[in-house]
Amino acid sequence: MTQSGLGKGQHKFPIIEIFGPTVQGEGLLIGRPTHFIRFGGCDYRCTWCDSLHAVIPAEVRRNSVKMNTEEIIHELKNRNQAQYVTLSGGNPALQPMAPLLKRLKEEGYKTVIETQGTILPNWIHDVDIVVVSPKPPSSGMVTDWDKLRNYARLPHSHLKVVVFNEPDYEYARNVRSMFPDKMMFVSVGNNVGLDSTDELLDRLRWLTEKVLADPVMQDVIPLPQLHVLIWGNAKGV
Repeated sequence: MTQSGLGKGQHKFPIIEIFGPTVQGEGLLIGRPTHFIRFGGCDYRCTWCDSLHAVIPAEVRRNSVKMNTEEIIHELKNRNQAQYVTLSGGNPALQPMAPLLKRLKEEGYKTVIETQGTILPNWIHDVDIVVVSPKPPSSGMVTDWDKLRNYARLPHSHLKVVVFNEPDYEYARNVRSMFPDKMMFVSVGNNVGLDSTDELLDRLRWLTEKVLADPVMQDVIPLPQLHVLIWGNAKGV
């Protein structure tokens, strides 16, 4: 990833990495090819965060490259083609994305954002798919339910809750009870560097059986983190 000097004067985003195409590992588009743009900066500090290099301010300064809209577009066009571009982080909702979203649409890409649902910028309506992932008790974070409701009202949003344990599952049940008509996924929690593939599959079996036996969770879809099962916790995939 290099800076080309294109489009001087535009806003410079803190870009941690641009990678792909690779498969989307979770949620609605699981298995679909996508580019990823990981932005630095986050308003959360989840205990099990797998991307602290995109969260802690000192790490963001150390790991990011400043790129403007045209430089990002240039980088994507130098890669193999994929229909989707996923905006990730950190929390990409912190960034002024409107010009970038306009250019991505002009280039024919469909856009996806992954966010915990704490900040609702006006440009969110220009994203094709909004993945809202409120954080369960194991994260150490506290959910602002009013903000989550605002995200749930978006017609192009769906919900995804990471589940590590029983309290997380009860949290997911609560989310489902509040938003029974939203498409919702539950994803297996991954202790980076600690969980083996067998442990992740055991947790997926436990989670799937819980969902199948629970009337509240009907139509909720349990999923693994596909990319972790394929490549482990490697970066850039």
